[in-house]
Amino acid sequence: MVFPFSTLLLLTILFASNRLDQILSQFSQAMTQAINTSHPLCRLLPELLERLCNSRSQSKQLTEVAYEWCSLICENYSTLQGARDLLLLSLEAGFRHDDLGNMEAKLIHTEHHQKLASIVFSSGDGEAIADLLCAWTPESDFHAPYPQLEICAEHLIDLHHLCPFSSRLQLHIIHAIGLIGYQKFEQIGVEEFVRLLNDLQVCAGDNISGPRWAGILLGTIKSSKGIQHLSYSYWKLAAEYVASWLDVLETSTYSPHTMVSLVDAKEWDKLRCWITIVWLVWPPEGGYTTEEELEDAMFSLFHQQPGALQELEGQMEQWSKEWSWVQIPESFKQICKKAYDKVAQQVIQ
Repeated sequence: MVFPFSTLLLLTILFASNRLDQILSQFSQAMTQAINTSHPLCRLLPELLERLCNSRSQSKQLTEVAYEWCSLICENYSTLQGARDLLLLSLEAGFRHDDLGNMEAKLIHTEHHQKLASIVFSSGDGEAIADLLCAWTPESDFHAPYPQLEICAEHLIDLHHLCPFSSRLQLHIIHAIGLIGYQKFEQIGVEEFVRLLNDLQVCAGDNISGPRWAGILLGTIKSSKGIQHLSYSYWKLAAEYVASWLDVLETSTYSPHTMVSLVDAKEWDKLRCWITIVWLVWPPEGGYTTEEELEDAMFSLFHQQPGALQELEGQMEQWSKEWSWVQIPESFKQICKKAYDKVAQQVIQ
């Protein structure tokens, strides 16, 4: 194997001169040989990788070879001294300076890359976790999300010890959740997922996929844990996303359970948001929600918040101006009126 000291010296000088693209192939070959043969000079690799990271240079080639290094390190992880440090440094070199969704590198996934999840998340390094998610989540003409991305779900719901998240880590977690989808998190544990969402404090201004997140929030809201613990801001966000993406959403999964639970829990603000969502998809397919059930929920809401009807109507009118597919069904208006009149009569009596 060829990995002479002169090569290391040359690489060190070139790193300092910031002429990285000229040496990546040579460095990658030398690094591969050293790792595959467990050469004693492996001990010099962390310093070289740190210099590479500190150079703050970024290129398509560097991203691609750094991801190849990750596979190689994972393959030899049990026999390689300082393997975790080498792995985290390789991720940093390849992905620390990449923007979400702008990756032009073509990453080749191997079976060894699956080990990245447990190693990186167990490190407790928030920026390293962001590096990993950066590698596994971009969607572009050059790179699709990592096929086994859902293996991150069980690690993501256990990140509360890193809260508050850095802005970069938060961005990548939000994007990863959108790609993984609600069903996987539901299988792991809705309560833990709700806690993660509350820690993230996602808002409309975040760079997220509206249709995906509309489905995620609807699934979470309909769970008992979501009804109890999901922050009110998400209920407002869900209503807004359902309105803006109504033309591409499936609307056959609504049931009266959510309304009944909210009334029982006296969660009036959340109920107002949920009634807005029901209004948007009225009439629900499959006969899951009857007019009587909806009227009862509205009566309870209007009794506690007399101004809720005007707020609901005002919100719907605003959305109907913004999006042509948002309409106010006449049948729903009649249900609102009946519930409101019933409240007024009770007050008079």
